Amino acid sequence: MGLVRVERLSEEFDVEFEAFAFELRPGMPPEGMARKEASRGRVYPPGYLDNMRQMAADSGIDMKRPAIIPNTRKAHEATEFAKDGGALLAFHRAVFKAYWSDEQNIGEIEVLCRVAGECGLNSEALRQALADGRYAERVQEQLAWGRAAGITGVPTVVFNGRFAVVGAQDSEVFRDVGRHVVEGRVSA
Repeated sequence: MGLVRVERLSEEFDVEFEAFAFELRPGMPPEGMARKEASRGRVYPPGYLDNMRQMAADSGIDMKRPAIIPNTRKAHEATEFAKDGGALLAFHRAVFKAYWSDEQNIGEIEVLCRVAGECGLNSEALRQALADGRYAERVQEQLAWGRAAGITGVPTVVFNGRFAVVGAQDSEVFRDVGRHVVEGRVSA
């Protein structure tokens, strides 16, 4: 959903964006975890899930609640592979759909390779990159940067390296901040 909002923002303003890795659940086991187990004891505010589904629908996303919460480390590494291959946006959209709409475990290398192939990327080259950890250090550096920057949620959109919009906000919030930054009406 955040990507859709950033894309809309880039259509309205002359902006560039860069994606960075962030793990919502950094201690997730490599195989992931059943949603029921991972969510035990977690309480959402009233209307939270309905609001998320509505925002997803407004972004053209059929959002379900997959049974497995994946470990996303390999998905982040695969995203770096896609970035280097010039297919970041297509891959990001496809992985998001694979998880939220098709309920696939995006922590599985087979799923990531299939999605990469569907995006025109070399799935065997991705498989090798994941096996040899080619992008692991880059992802680790991004995760460390996020922690040092105090990022606690996704999406977090940072404008001009100084102003952050955190969470699945309405498109108008992104537009207002973008407009203020572009017009120079904000200061550090």
